Amino acid sequence: MPPSQNKYRYIHPAEKRLVITMSTKGMPNKAIAAATNIGESTIKRIKRLWYTAGHVVVRPATNGQPPILSSLHLEYLEALIERQPDIFLSELKIALEEGRGVDVDETTISRSLLRRGWTRKQVRCPETV
Repeated sequence: MPPSQNKYRYIHPAEKRLVITMSTKGMPNKAIAAATNIGESTIKRIKRLWYTAGHVVVRPATNGQPPILSSLHLEYLEALIERQPDIFLSELKIALEEGRGVDVDETTISRSLLRRGWTRKQVRCPETV
């Protein structure tokens, strides 16, 4: 099979609900397959999902925790950076705690800003001779 062709086809949730309706009316899987042009194994999988989970669409798993900083918090941080470009992460952390009441780690602030396209500059202490 060429890589551009996929052996699977998308089945709309309405079609899947139709399969369940036909099944509850007593139609056998072969008759449902002939009427809907959906394979018997797919019909069995749709019915199994319906009877075990109560819905016909597999819901994607949500991995991880939701983000701590909302878009409003990030806009607040961006405004602080635009106003004072050489602000430190520790100062952003304090401003976020005092201004918005959100206590997060500096790493969280750094990673969130990096995701929004902000790069960081490193300020080094002058070498003492």
